[in-house]
Amino acid sequence: MGTTDKIRTIYTTMTGSVIYGRGIGKHVGTPTADLRVKDQTKLPEIGVYTSKIILCDYIFYGVTHIGMRPTLDTDKRISIETHILNFDKEIYGCTITIELYQKIRNIIKFENLSLLLEQIKDDCQTAQKYWGINNPPAQLLMNKGTHRVTLDGQDIYLTVKEFDVLYLLYSNPSVSFTKEQIYRAVWNELPVGRCHAVENTVFQIRKKIKSVLHSQDYIKTIAGYGYKFNSW
Repeated sequence: MGTTDKIRTIYTTMTGSVIYGRGIGKHVGTPTADLRVKDQTKLPEIGVYTSKIILCDYIFYGVTHIGMRPTLDTDKRISIETHILNFDKEIYGCTITIELYQKIRNIIKFENLSLLLEQIKDDCQTAQKYWGINNPPAQLLMNKGTHRVTLDGQDIYLTVKEFDVLYLLYSNPSVSFTKEQIYRAVWNELPVGRCHAVENTVFQIRKKIKSVLHSQDYIKTIAGYGYKFNSW
């Protein structure tokens, strides 16, 4: 993983052990290392930061969240969670050091999980840009005749509805669809009070794609409207 030689200023440094969280990030394709530190009174201000992670003398890069998680729960405890870019190893119990650099944003509450995941993707792209990390986009291919989906040659197994929703977006990359339009096109029914089916299907598609390549999302959420294909 290459980075530029640009001089960067460390905001603060924390060292602690990786503990078991609730596993929500892992299930939605953005696993995090939850850090336990001895003295939380010395934590920096809450927010989301670009970070450098030191583990067993190896250096990784990521995004670190410090604060509550208002979109996911009402727990008032401060959590320290780091999504390590391009990393999928189990490190529970390991001691890591996290260096915080640029603050990306404040902690905010999103209306739903899809919007939060969209923001996390943007945060990761900000961190990649900050560290000078360039990941070429993977090649997504869909075959309507065989219902086969491959990502860089690896098969992704989608249900019929999941395939049809993704193919609708994939085959119309310049079009933004409302949830109602997607429901009518895929389910062939009037979408009266049923757009949650579209949201759940998009959630499952993202989860399956990110199980293969967690750094990319081929479905872009259009806030207050619907979805479109993210062609990178």
